[in-house]
Amino acid sequence: MRAGALFAALTLSTLLLRAEAPSPRVLLREAERHSDAAIADAAAAAPDEAVVLLRSGSRPIAQAIASAPPALRVLLRFAEARCVPESACPAAAVFYRQIAEQTLSLDQALALAARREAYFHQLVTLRLQGPDALFDRILHQEAETIRSAWMEGGESRAASGVARMLARDLYALLAYGQREESEISFARFFDHELAPRLAGGRLLAAMQEARFLRARHFLVEAIRADRQAALTALAGAGNARLLALAAEGIASSPDPVTEGALAAEILEAYAALAPHRTLEAALRKEAATSEPIAGLLAAWLERLRPGALEPATRALAARYRAHLPAADRLDAAQACPQRRCTQRMMFFDDDDGVASYAAFEAQYRKDPRWRWDERAAAMNGRATYVRVVRTGAAGVTVEVFANRPRPANGAISMAWEGAEREANDTLAALLAQRGSAALFVQRGHAYHVPKAIAAVTPEARFVFLGGCRGTEHFLPLVERAAAAHVVATPAPPARSPSTIHY
Repeated sequence: MRAGALFAALTLSTLLLRAEAPSPRVLLREAERHSDAAIADAAAAAPDEAVVLLRSGSRPIAQAIASAPPALRVLLRFAEARCVPESACPAAAVFYRQIAEQTLSLDQALALAARREAYFHQLVTLRLQGPDALFDRILHQEAETIRSAWMEGGESRAASGVARMLARDLYALLAYGQREESEISFARFFDHELAPRLAGGRLLAAMQEARFLRARHFLVEAIRADRQAALTALAGAGNARLLALAAEGIASSPDPVTEGALAAEILEAYAALAPHRTLEAALRKEAATSEPIAGLLAAWLERLRPGALEPATRALAARYRAHLPAADRLDAAQACPQRRCTQRMMFFDDDDGVASYAAFEAQYRKDPRWRWDERAAAMNGRATYVRVVRTGAAGVTVEVFANRPRPANGAISMAWEGAEREANDTLAALLAQRGSAALFVQRGHAYHVPKAIAAVTPEARFVFLGGCRGTEHFLPLVERAAAAHVVATPAPPARSPSTIHY
């Protein structure tokens, strides 16, 4: 577990709570259920999806866009355009505002969309003009696609356009595009493309040309790919400037919570690699803009390097030391109120979840100290969850509620569906009647983690995320349960070049 990410999630999350908005893409697919105004807003956020549906003949979307502001009506032109390949039309649609402003023609947009490296370059160029959620989403999507094609090698690698990319865009490819197992593609791309082409100080120049876009994300992805030492070596004389980015501009960023969490993880992983006092100086500089965030991070650095900080940094840390929670201790009275510990275990329908449930059943069903009680959800009458109970010698009762996964189902939906939803709703209602659960455990692959987080209640005091890269989900989790202690894993370190199967 990366304690830095844990610290930041538990402390900085109190500074900003975000409400999760409905997905524009989902709304567009269900357009007949929504108003013209809602459809127009969704199309503005997901013009690529809107054009796909327009080209398939969606009348509700066509009607809503026809009465929308002029810029959005550009999307109607894509409904009739000739696109080779077909994917060029939805890809080019993300430039609808530039087409409306006549800084880009429709034909130019289609030409860009047909060449992957030119398309990515234009996206980066426009994103550097200012924060833009649409371009961030498309850049993330394109970075994943390009890196996947590059990983395949052969014709796919040639078609990815990486060999023709500028240095700035090579950097952006690694600053965007995180997903499960992306540490492997990061490590391989870093070793074979970034390091040879951007050595000798060119990495920092490329980052500067990209205005240090997503620099903290880039530094953290290097940690997860076990390339932090190689990265600092690649920076050379610019090492101090590179690592000072960890603490710069956190408070003024669009999302200080996420950026603060990343900064905490960077402090932990790079502290020993940073030039002497670099991180301290950066934190004190940031304190002039936002002392609370810088102070919490200084207190965390003090915990990482006890007795090694300069007096000015110690003074900054001292003002916020008391607000840094102890992640290694859990108050039993909070976790087990009225001497009862209620735990919910979520076993998802994949090989990991099924195997974990089998181990759970083998441990508890045969132990005479535990009472194993199979229960059925109301609708189907079959055993869909179990309740396991034990009262110890000290008089504390532990009860565990666990769903039964469906072997070989292997559903990868990020939303509760079918029998899985039924079991979840039944357990949620039951636990609500009992005052909710204070402990949650999730077992299954990473794509199920959002469902597990959606089931966590504000009363939770301990959450175990059993999916890979669980540290990436700290922030949405603690927004639901701000007092929870969290155990999770980062991505496993990528293997060295000599052991990665290229």
